[in-house]
Formats: sequence, structure tokens, C-alpha cells
Amino acid sequence: MLLDASFAIDLLDGRPEAVELAASLDREGQPLRLPAPVLFELWVGAHTVVRRPAERQRIEQFVLAYAPVEFDAEDARAAGRLQAAMSRLGRSLGTIDAQLAGMARARSEALVTGDQALAGLSREVPIRSYRRPAATV
Repeated sequence: MLLDASFAIDLLDGRPEAVELAASLDREGQPLRLPAPVLFELWVGAHTVVRRPAERQRIEQFVLAYAPVEFDAEDARAAGRLQAAMSRLGRSLGTIDAQLAGMARARSEALVTGDQALAGLSREVPIRSYRRPAATV
């Protein structure tokens, strides 16, 4: 199963919904992997948002715990096809989200996400998701 950045970040933050889903997937024996576009997002966050070295080290340890998955030509083809189909339907999909969905589709793997926009792609891509509580002000 491929992890989306929202899921990875929620796991890092210890959000109960993400931790519960990860535990459930582990009990099912599902291998969890980090796609290269998610690694990119995590590293951007580590070097722009995270200010404390301990937090960066925590991200480094998290990244090492999961096998990486490269973005290849078949992934690009599937992502491009999906992005074009969504565009024709009047739905926008960010570049990285399209890449992740394309990777899942090309590999016939589920995408694990807390992002409801990605969860809405369940007709096109296998999705495992959870509900994130609404943000409080």
C-alpha cells in the first residue's frame, strides 16, 4: 500500500485515526511504502516548516521505517491519464496527488490517505482512508 503525505504526517503526529488505521493494516499484513512524491513533500516540510533538529530527525527516522517507491514511466502514464480524465469532469487534482493516484493505479495498489479529495478518487483508484476530525479554531 502506498502512503499519502497526509497519512504520513498524521502518523508522525500520532493522530489516533491514522495510528488505528496503520495498526489495522499491519494486522492485515499489508506492506506500507512511501512513494517518491511523498518523500519530496516530507523533505520540503522538514526543511521549511520544521525548525527544530529533533523534529527533522524524527522525520528522518520515519522515512527510514518504510520502503521507498520510485515514480516511473508507467506511473507517469497512469497519472497523466487520470489527471486528464479528472480535468474533463471539471475536477482539479494537484500534480502530486495525480502522481500518487497514478502510482496506485499503475501498480494496482491501494493509496492510504486522510485527504478527502484523494479519498474521493475511490472509483478510479483503490483507497484506504479515515476521517480526520474537523479543525477546531
